[in-house]
Amino acid sequence: MCSNNTLPEKIRQYPGRPKDATKRKGIICAAAALFLEHGYELTSMEAVAKMADVSKLTIYSHFANKSELFKEVIQQGCDQQASPESFMNLVKLPVEQALLQLGNTMAAIIFSADAIRLQRILHFEAVHHPEIIKIFYEAAPQRVKLAFSELLTEWVRQGQLSVQDVQVATEQFFSLLKGEAHVKVMLLLEPKLSPHELEQHVRAGVSLFLAGYQSKTAAGI
Repeated sequence: MCSNNTLPEKIRQYPGRPKDATKRKGIICAAAALFLEHGYELTSMEAVAKMADVSKLTIYSHFANKSELFKEVIQQGCDQQASPESFMNLVKLPVEQALLQLGNTMAAIIFSADAIRLQRILHFEAVHHPEIIKIFYEAAPQRVKLAFSELLTEWVRQGQLSVQDVQVATEQFFSLLKGEAHVKVMLLLEPKLSPHELEQHVRAGVSLFLAGYQSKTAAGI
């Protein structure tokens, strides 16, 4: 998701780039900043147009409505931070190394200030705009979990892991990445984890996950 600090540079037209592509990127970055600042309901297409320095007509030439723009913001944010399509690149690494690498990447996103802020917004919006919760889930968490499930399935095929229900194991892995720490940060009960604390949090989760699912052969038992 675009940072507020880099928004002017993101929106400014880049020499030599197609005009429409530049405007589309500016619209997405403006929308990302406004959704995070004001939430979904209070973000108007007029405000997005003003911040992106384009007309409303230009926005509607790229996106049919606000929900479609929201979906694009979430999907691009997901792809920029941890593209689910890249997960299978980890399949040749030792399982523990791959899980730690992926876990650290995902935990950094989950506990980031923008992600925490977005989660709070979504909880607030859920009652009045349940459709955007579905859009968010399909654009980011669902894609990430499906990609992780494919990775687990391949490790099971290789005999690295022993998993009876890949979907359940996937949910457990991401639950371990959040844990009680995420609840406390969300509720402002504790400050954000330091990089060292976050790394230790991920390592503990991966150890527990492997204790339940690493095959005896792979573990050398």
